Amino acid sequence: VKQFQSRHGLTVDGRVGKRTFASLNVPAKQKLDKLKLNFYRITNFEGASDEQYVYVNIPEYSLRFVKAGDVKLKNNVIVGKPSWETPAFSDEIEKFVVNPEWRIPSSIATKEIAPKVAEDPDYLVKNNIEIRKNSYLDSQTVNPSNIDWDSIKPYQFDHFLVKRAGEENPLGEVKYLFPNAEAIYVHDTPAKQRFSQSNRALSHGCIRIEQPFSLAREIIKHEGEAQTLNHIDSARTQNSTQTFHLDDPLPIHLVYWTAWVDENKLVNFRDDIYQRDKKALLKNDEQSVIAALLKNK
Repeated sequence: VKQFQSRHGLTVDGRVGKRTFASLNVPAKQKLDKLKLNFYRITNFEGASDEQYVYVNIPEYSLRFVKAGDVKLKNNVIVGKPSWETPAFSDEIEKFVVNPEWRIPSSIATKEIAPKVAEDPDYLVKNNIEIRKNSYLDSQTVNPSNIDWDSIKPYQFDHFLVKRAGEENPLGEVKYLFPNAEAIYVHDTPAKQRFSQSNRALSHGCIRIEQPFSLAREIIKHEGEAQTLNHIDSARTQNSTQTFHLDDPLPIHLVYWTAWVDENKLVNFRDDIYQRDKKALLKNDEQSVIAALLKNK
């Protein structure tokens, strides 16, 4: 039972509870369809030719650093909730920032923070947030009392909210940046207790990593610059914001695999947290490709 639970991403307690019982009763055809669908996805994995890369398997809630086909690092992650999906795409990590500020997205600023400021005018001060006038990097700030917070509509805000670096910053101590239109990145989090949950689709889309500096250490090995570790330790000690640029950008792939064979040669299954399997099977697009692939084997 414990091995079954582990292979299905369930809490490993040896008990046949509600979720384990439901997984045991998934029809064989449904699992076969899932295997076929993910065979297509994995066969077309963009990172297959990379010498070393990072990949995040969204439904598995995991991040791996792979070098020459060997997994050098595996880390638990938190991904976007179903209403704030983490997209699947490939890019390159160009830099990481120690003690980052949080540049609050317009959606969160207008939908979540503005109503709180309307109720409590001191909310921004209490939460170490400042308003920057023309951009996130602008040194000119705006007095919160000059804004009519009750009239702000979603995505309609002329300024930029920034939460300063600190213990309660939701980005934690480090973030890893790879340019993309969705503004997705990997970052630390002060809410470590959430990593004990088996269902970790909890964020606004970005990827929270359980052991944040373990990835930095692997990147430094990749770069071959051991002295960078001392600079990181210095920045952490001084609580100063510091950016570290990679000489060689590191490929990162965000994938959506709900079935695969793991490092121990065991078949794993995960929940279709965003219903992407269901949509693909209904559209039958990927199925037709799968059928053609299997026919040619």
